[in-house]
Amino acid sequence: MTVLELLRGVRPTDDEDGEGSPPTSWLPDSARDVLLGLATGLLSLLVVAVPTVLGWMLDPRPGSSFGEPLGAAASLWLLVQGAHLGAGATNVAFVPLVLGALMVWGASRGAGRALATAAVDDGWFADLLPRSVAAVAGRWWGGYAVAVGGAAALTLAGSLPLRWPSVGVPLLVVPALAVALALRRLALEEDILGPRLVGLAAPEVVRRASGPAVRGLAVLLGLGALAVAAAVVLRWSAVSDLQSEVGAGLLGGLLLTGAQLASLPNLALWVLSLVAGPGFAVVEGAHTSLAGSASGLMPLVPVFGAMPSPGDFPWAVRLLVLVPVLVGVHVGRRALTTVARLSSLRAKASVAVVACVMVAVVVGLLDGLGGGSLGAYRLSDIGAPALWLTLTLGLELVVGALLVVSWDVWRLRR
Repeated sequence: MTVLELLRGVRPTDDEDGEGSPPTSWLPDSARDVLLGLATGLLSLLVVAVPTVLGWMLDPRPGSSFGEPLGAAASLWLLVQGAHLGAGATNVAFVPLVLGALMVWGASRGAGRALATAAVDDGWFADLLPRSVAAVAGRWWGGYAVAVGGAAALTLAGSLPLRWPSVGVPLLVVPALAVALALRRLALEEDILGPRLVGLAAPEVVRRASGPAVRGLAVLLGLGALAVAAAVVLRWSAVSDLQSEVGAGLLGGLLLTGAQLASLPNLALWVLSLVAGPGFAVVEGAHTSLAGSASGLMPLVPVFGAMPSPGDFPWAVRLLVLVPVLVGVHVGRRALTTVARLSSLRAKASVAVVACVMVAVVVGLLDGLGGGSLGAYRLSDIGAPALWLTLTLGLELVVGALLVVSWDVWRLRR
């Protein structure tokens, strides 16, 4: 029995009819929900704390205390949830998107455990949700906030100080997303939407565009990830040399490799920015675009060994800008399948354009959430410019989508 199951209640027992009776909790409902939220946060913190403490035990620093690795683990846990670290000119704001997504998913599972005991037939809270559901979600959120507050206090014992204004992201945004995902799963099984939510519905054009947008986003991220993997394979000698120069040892090397794999979506977004036009920068003064790559003193991160050599690229490389256009063609073709064959040009173009805009906005949001700072001065602004990436990628996708829509309408009028 897991900790969450223990907090939720004991095993069901058989009643006189042989049917399983509902689980009986050994705690008051309010205390159980708070403890579920606290346990959710502490369990995900352990995922980061265990390898951090093990690494410290294998290679302890002279004069350091046991509180230092615990403080570092708390800082890293808050970092992967969107908080910023650093002091003065130093600012670390980089979220490996795989780890960030896992944190939200894990929190949503904990919230779902708490919401499973809520009474869905209760009266409405502000005509939005049943009162019991809203109360359970609020108490779970409070318990998770206690875990975040404890981790924030624990960072004072480590060498990675927390930028306190940024603690609002793990305190508010992450649990909000977790509760939303848990409510969505619950809504598929129970009628929990209040009168105000039942009448809300996305516009028809958005509903039709969502499917093509998801497919387009998957294609873009997949292509970006494949490009990163291909670059690592082609320049494996440089990557492996950097890995050995780090001297992280066995456990440290495994953790470093895991962190780089968790950052694969971030690097894929950098590739998308490259082919879309804005490019990306690993350090200030070392910008990479379709025109070429500039040199600079790189951080000692093995995957950066896959960077192209400094210098101008052949003119044919500029043709990569057609990749987003071709993905836009794919999005446009998928959009055409969501509308009637004889629909007007305006109807078809609207769905295609909205799908392309949705893809570009999500890419920009992911890039913004991933962060773009690994330190001070030349490392204070790295990665892709989220705003320019959104605008240029959206424009290129729209061009491709409108081309295929126009071709379809022209064929029908022949």
